[in-house]
Amino acid sequence: MQVHQVKGRHVNSYIIEGTDGLAVVDVAYRGEKYVLGYIREVMGRQPADVSLVLCTHGDPDHGGGLRQLAAACNAMIAVPYATGSTRRKLLNDPTGIFYRLVTSLIEGLRPRAWAMYASPHRDTAARLLPTYEVLQDSHSHQFNGKPDFRLKHGHHLPGFPEWRVIHTPGHSWDSCCYLHESKGVLISGDTLLGSGKKNQLVTPSVLSNPAQMKQTIKTLQSLTLTAVYPGHGHILEGRHLLDHL
Repeated sequence: MQVHQVKGRHVNSYIIEGTDGLAVVDVAYRGEKYVLGYIREVMGRQPADVSLVLCTHGDPDHGGGLRQLAAACNAMIAVPYATGSTRRKLLNDPTGIFYRLVTSLIEGLRPRAWAMYASPHRDTAARLLPTYEVLQDSHSHQFNGKPDFRLKHGHHLPGFPEWRVIHTPGHSWDSCCYLHESKGVLISGDTLLGSGKKNQLVTPSVLSNPAQMKQTIKTLQSLTLTAVYPGHGHILEGRHLLDHL
């Protein structure tokens, strides 16, 4: 098992290289070209090698490019159970929309938001990345873009049974992390972020439910982790990665 990081314009995408194919976790809107470029130019593989495309939650910078990548690769799509369902989110987190709106506005006023989403330096760096765009062929005309799987807590990723789904609400009700149980590797989406300045993991500033986030951190602290691959920021490796949270 190997996990490859693709640092696109808006998000860290991850390519899980398994024995029977590739799975791609998190693809930003219009970010599929970076993933495909990495697969071809860096890994020396082909789009058809991707059998599963999934996201950690439904925000556009994590799930906006899933359908385009899946169509290009003729791959299956898996999403967290509540992704795309306003009803499920409201039933389980009625105040989440309010908290997300307020915390998003506050975060948007901070300088780091400019650095993450609007900085021209990120545009320059993205232009240097290998890219590849697939012309839609005949099979794509039959592709309906609907998820093939909805993932719940405790499920294992289809075709990648060593990876387990952990429901981690807090940033959003539908947020999930993906754990490689034997190696202790966690793909965390926006539940945990990698701060280069602090050289440690941090929790997100944009939240739907602070109380749920506290419980999520307790859940993750109970795991034996050796590495965390966050949706934004740097990969962190070692022991006791979450003790300070």
